[in-house]
Amino acid sequence: RLMKALQRVLIMAEMHGRDLTRRHVALGLLVALPLSFYLASSRDNTQALSAGGIGMAFAVSGATLFSVLSSQNVDQRLILGGYRPVDLLIGRLLFLGPLGLVIAAGFSVLMSVISHPARPWVLVLGVALVALQSVPFGLAVGSALSRELEGTLVLIGVVGMQLAVGPDAAIAKFLPFYGPRRLIEGASQQQAAILGPVVQTVLYGLALLVVARLFMNRRIAVQRHPFIDPTGDPQDTNASPARADGSN
Repeated sequence: RLMKALQRVLIMAEMHGRDLTRRHVALGLLVALPLSFYLASSRDNTQALSAGGIGMAFAVSGATLFSVLSSQNVDQRLILGGYRPVDLLIGRLLFLGPLGLVIAAGFSVLMSVISHPARPWVLVLGVALVALQSVPFGLAVGSALSRELEGTLVLIGVVGMQLAVGPDAAIAKFLPFYGPRRLIEGASQQQAAILGPVVQTVLYGLALLVVARLFMNRRIAVQRHPFIDPTGDPQDTNASPARADGSN
């Protein structure tokens, strides 16, 4: 059973990898947007690091959103074929997580070379957490909403709010990228908290995965149709036993 479950997960990861590679233009635009945020504000190191690092969430969560919404019909057929919702979820994580880390590595190297943060390794950690947090965030939004327009607007709203509000604002603590933002801004300082933001990010990410799993049941629900007798004699499957037997 374990080997079959692992095979199903690997098939899911490969399938979503092929789907996203066909969207290379869209992926390029998703990456170019946060990159432009960073380059436009590169004169202010702290602000530029936040703009590039947090803005990268739009690229990874956007790729995740498109992956979820473009495969709704396929997911339903896979469920009918014996796949479990958790197989679909883990399969996406297995591909999108490493993809996000690759994007984060590119952003981290670029920002370290241009902005010269005091602690580059903290910047790498913060940007990596942004990428990893973006995957369950995109999964939750994609599972809750059924159209790309609404999902994209939610991504823009949340990421934009995360960039607009100050780190000391009360609402900032309830946004998904508050922990990674603290790390990214702390990279420009000699002393800043590390463990607290990491733990906060992990807990928030687990909560987002739970939300995504709950909404998946509704999104991939398969409609059951009444039984039709192949002999041409329709049967009322909701009839009581007495009536079905002709005793009433």
